[in-house]
Amino acid sequence: MDFKQAIIENAWGGFSMDYGLLHLQLATPLTVLVFILIMIFLLNKLLFQPVLRTLDQRKESIQGSIKQSERLSKELERMQMDFQQKLDETRKNVMDIHHSTRDEAIRGREGLILQEREQLETEIQNQSEKLQQDFVSARQRFLELTKQLSSQVSERLLN
Repeated sequence: MDFKQAIIENAWGGFSMDYGLLHLQLATPLTVLVFILIMIFLLNKLLFQPVLRTLDQRKESIQGSIKQSERLSKELERMQMDFQQKLDETRKNVMDIHHSTRDEAIRGREGLILQEREQLETEIQNQSEKLQQDFVSARQRFLELTKQLSSQVSERLLN
């Protein structure tokens, strides 16, 4: 037995099989299995779980952002509807004020026109009465003048 063979047999101890080029010992597959299990455990704890945890956190963060954006979109729609309602209400109020002010101005103008018309009618009536009085006084004056003139003419003719 050579030195290499002795180390292989004594290092791992136990049962070994020799198939020519392939030397198998029972301890070798068990050791490999233990190393694989240790690597799986370590990779799971140190790599896979943190990566999965990070992916889950990222997914939750994205879902939270989506929910927040949906909530903000709904709130924005609600605020736009409220704004539109208030704008329509304000426009209606402005139009009501405008119409009432215009109607009030028209009524005021019509009142002034009626007042001016009444004043003019009163003045026309006063002027008409004055003209009537002037006409009557002028007629009496003409009658007096006619009488005087006729008496003067008759005196001259008779004299």
